[in-house]
Amino acid sequence: MSHPLPIVVAMETIVAVTLAVALTAVILLWARDRRTTLQANLDGLKNELASLAQRFEQDHAGVAARLEGIDTRLSGSQNTDRQLTANIFKTLEQVRGATEQVAEQARQFSTLQDVLRPPQARGALGEAMLEELLRQVLPPRAYALQHRFRNGAQVDAVVRTAGRLVCIDSKFPLANHQRIAAAGDDTERARAERAFARDVVQHIDAIASRYILPDEDTFDFALMYVPAEGVYHELLRLSHNGRYLYEIATERRVVPVSPLTIYCYLQTILFGLRCMTIEDGARAILDFCGRLQQDVDRFAEEYEVLGRHLGNASKRYEDGDRSLHRLRTDLERVAELERGAASADAAPDDGSARNMPAAPGRRALEVVSDA
Repeated sequence: MSHPLPIVVAMETIVAVTLAVALTAVILLWARDRRTTLQANLDGLKNELASLAQRFEQDHAGVAARLEGIDTRLSGSQNTDRQLTANIFKTLEQVRGATEQVAEQARQFSTLQDVLRPPQARGALGEAMLEELLRQVLPPRAYALQHRFRNGAQVDAVVRTAGRLVCIDSKFPLANHQRIAAAGDDTERARAERAFARDVVQHIDAIASRYILPDEDTFDFALMYVPAEGVYHELLRLSHNGRYLYEIATERRVVPVSPLTIYCYLQTILFGLRCMTIEDGARAILDFCGRLQQDVDRFAEEYEVLGRHLGNASKRYEDGDRSLHRLRTDLERVAELERGAASADAAPDDGSARNMPAAPGRRALEVVSDA
């Protein structure tokens, strides 16, 4: 009874040791299972890492290829941009050169205006422009320059059509038209317009009196060539003594034409020349057809005569064929009678011959003669 406490302590110690061992065993077992699980998870992570590394390599290769393509396109775009920039600078240089040429031409044009201020020089320019238009549109034989009439008048150009002449005058008064363009106010402009209209009316009268000459094979109208479209517009717009200039011109049988409208007139004349050529050709064809009709009629008559001759010959041929057939038949009968007579002569004279015809050969000859 004196030792219960140590026993209890020992028992507790044993229990504690047992519990500790059991707990240690449990912990070791849990740790082993946990390590197995961790090892499996670690293997799975390794596989995933390997798969991720492979996908990363593939993505890296794709990204590298794309980057290379982008670099190539960027290089090409840079080359294109450089070429485009060079072309732009080249075009700008060309534009600058063209601008300089336009400026030079403008200076030359101003110089040309100074040169053309005398009326004779302006007339020479109008004649040159008119000559070029005629040369481009009409054949050489259809027009003539500086045509002189019997009365001594000389027109700038004539167009030949239908055996007559269309006169064209190119010396147009431009002095007062320049005053219209240079007018500083409306009053000065109106004054210049009246002076220009007066010059145009005088020019129309001169054309009508000098170039409309029916006794010298001209038509009863003439063309007044206006060398610029702007001047032609002013001519259509302005009036003189309350009447439009165009109305006055048409009343005097003078037709104002510009470089554009004269082309239409010349084309009309050209079509007229072509129609005349076609008409001449058609007339020649009709004459040939008339001669051909006469030849056909003569051939028809000869062919009809030949047909009658052939009909007569055919009829005579048929008559001769029938006569030949009858003659052949008679000859066959004569041959039969001759054979009969020969057989009768060869037979014995038994008195039966007295019963036969007296002279068969003579009768056969008579039949032939009758035929």
